[in-house]
Amino acid sequence: MLAQEPLIRTNVPLVLAPVTVTDSKGKPIDGLEQDDFTLSDDWVPQQIRMDTSDTVLAPVAIAVAIQSSGISQAALAKIHRVGSMIAPLVAGERGQAAVIAYDGEVRVLQEFTRDEDSISGAFEEVNPRTIKTSHLFDAVVQGVQMLQTRPENYRRIMLIIGESRDRGSKAKLGNAVESAQRAGITVYPMTYSAQATPWTAKPSDAPPLPGGEGYAGAIVELARLATTNAADVFAKSTGGRHLSFTTLGGLEGAITRLGEEVHSQYLLSFAPMATDNKGYHRITVQVRSHPGAVVRARPGYWAR
Repeated sequence: MLAQEPLIRTNVPLVLAPVTVTDSKGKPIDGLEQDDFTLSDDWVPQQIRMDTSDTVLAPVAIAVAIQSSGISQAALAKIHRVGSMIAPLVAGERGQAAVIAYDGEVRVLQEFTRDEDSISGAFEEVNPRTIKTSHLFDAVVQGVQMLQTRPENYRRIMLIIGESRDRGSKAKLGNAVESAQRAGITVYPMTYSAQATPWTAKPSDAPPLPGGEGYAGAIVELARLATTNAADVFAKSTGGRHLSFTTLGGLEGAITRLGEEVHSQYLLSFAPMATDNKGYHRITVQVRSHPGAVVRARPGYWAR
């Protein structure tokens, strides 16, 4: 009778870690091999596998959350025009995208699809609503729940287009961050200033606000924002990147940069060793062949 192979037990299934590697000027460093990387789990070196960013094993699933409160009306005039960029530049040929709108409530405008027209149409449906609320944290929680329905080998990405702060969510920032981390989601906020954006819009671009409210009320409301920059927190805690825009060209450029980053990443994966840590594990990734490289990856994961 043949001896059985030893059973290897781990706290979680395979952990996928997309890694962005650039030089000091932000230019991607191409041509790296698996042996160029080291990855540690709670400071313990792991045996890794590397796939190229265009591997058929790891398509992209992206949930786009768009702020639709009244204060966003000038930005929405620009956002309506970029929906057609999401499928070809970010999701890719085998990827999927979903669209969420959030203000005083969170609404799913488009479930996951590969259809470019459906994605563009959902972007165009986002119209300004209540001026004083933007449930960013609740939108993140909704996006996480949707992305969790995608197969685990997908690269799960959330794109937030809105202000950098939450106003009125039932969910707390810590809970929203942890839910994204547990689901292996990388969050990319693209934010704008509600003070600056109106002055880059044409008067004809701005639809009327509900209840007759205007920019004056929106700007006064800015003074009541919390001090926490939620966009920075989501980006740093998930390995994403906080981008910003003021003009339509700036938004188009930010989406283009996001697509370039997603499709130039190195995809590392590993099966965690058995450990007593049932909570949060810290991941450290280094490129030993390029000690001056700027490396960005998910900072950790939660054991299951």
